[in-house]
Formats: sequence, C-alpha cells, structure tokens
Amino acid sequence: MNGETVRAIRVYKEMTQPELAALLKVSTSTIAAVENGHRVVSDNLRIRIAQTFGAGQDIMEAIARAKESEKLAL
Repeated sequence: MNGETVRAIRVYKEMTQPELAALLKVSTSTIAAVENGHRVVSDNLRIRIAQTFGAGQDIMEAIARAKESEKLAL
C-alpha cells in the first residue's frame, strides 16, 4: 500500500484528509504526508485502514484504479 492507494480509498469514500485522519485516529499531517509520498504507510496505519474499510470489492476497485493511474481525477 502506498500514498496513492490511501488517497484512492479516501476519495472513493468521499472523505477529506481531516475526516480520514480522525477516523483512523492519526493526524491530518500524517495523511497528507502519506498521500504526497513524504512518508511511508506504516504497518500500524495499514492495519487501521484494513480494520476500518476491510477489503470489500469497492475498496479493491479503488486500489486497482490507483495502481493504474499515478494521478487521480477528482
């Protein structure tokens, strides 16, 4: 999982960075740094994302789209 994947999930769920950060109990700056590639996705953050969003078909499709494109159309 990388920053593009985190952004894809956030955009798919129609959330802002502060909303996602609050849901995952991390700082907004952590989400911003991850999405911008300035920070790696820690194991702890991966676990929180998996526990929160699971691995349903909708999440898997968002991840697949993120892998296909370096830039998400918002």
